[in-house]
Amino acid sequence: MRRDPGYRVRRPVLVLIASLAIANGSARCQTVEDGSEATIGAPDTRIVLDLIRQDLDSPDAKVTALRRSGRTHICGSVNVKNRDGLYTGERGFVIDLDARRFGRVPDGPELLNPRSVGFEEKEAIRRSYFRLCLDD
Repeated sequence: MRRDPGYRVRRPVLVLIASLAIANGSARCQTVEDGSEATIGAPDTRIVLDLIRQDLDSPDAKVTALRRSGRTHICGSVNVKNRDGLYTGERGFVIDLDARRFGRVPDGPELLNPRSVGFEEKEAIRRSYFRLCLDD
């Protein structure tokens, strides 16, 4: 069986192209769906997407409704996929830019038992979101 003479050249080139795409971040699929990234600027948008990727481990997260809250916080909504590959619905989040901390508003069942692990942290995120991100 004869091999294509260009095989030895094409395969390394394709591997190099794929490696460069991953290295420069274009393999990230997180998106801001509604254009709201214009309200916070490119540098802060990158911080938001990086923190979401780190915390939620969701490369296909859909982000919407980005807005500033004061000088050091960014609010928004994020929609991620569950284990079945289905989007779960938008949930609010708040980011503290100074601390580089992301907090997604907990779902109702996550706050049912005050003795559950992480309850205080989840409740603090909920309170911060309501204080910083919701209009009066």
